Amino acid sequence: MLQLKQLMHKSLLAMLGSAALAASSVAVADSALLDIAKAKSDQCVEDTAEMRTNHMEKILHQRDKTMREGIRTKQYSLKECINCHVEENSQARAGDKDHFCSSCHSYAAVTIDCFQCHADRPAPASRNSVKTSSLQESTDTSETGVSQ
Repeated sequence: MLQLKQLMHKSLLAMLGSAALAASSVAVADSALLDIAKAKSDQCVEDTAEMRTNHMEKILHQRDKTMREGIRTKQYSLKECINCHVEENSQARAGDKDHFCSSCHSYAAVTIDCFQCHADRPAPASRNSVKTSSLQESTDTSETGVSQ
């Protein structure tokens, strides 16, 4: 009976060790195996290792700040991630192997539901810019004081 108990204990430890090893290898997956899009700017909001392992916590924290407290910032917003990491003219959609998010999530066998509500491609430049109303434009004056 004692031998059976020891064998079960060793088996359990081996399974837990294998699971931990598998989880850590996914978290720090070799980027040569993944098709990871480069950011459009020189620097992401955090270093690569931090974002690979903790991006979900940052996005969820941002969501809670925005939805529950009304605080909107761009630092960890999903929209800004998409605007920076997905090519503007990309036809890839979330779930396609070429989409920025899908490349890692498919590799890690993680299902995401962000894009049931959020855009999976950057908004066209015309939609990103703030438009002024025609009333504001008609009352705006130049240096000469003439309405435009």
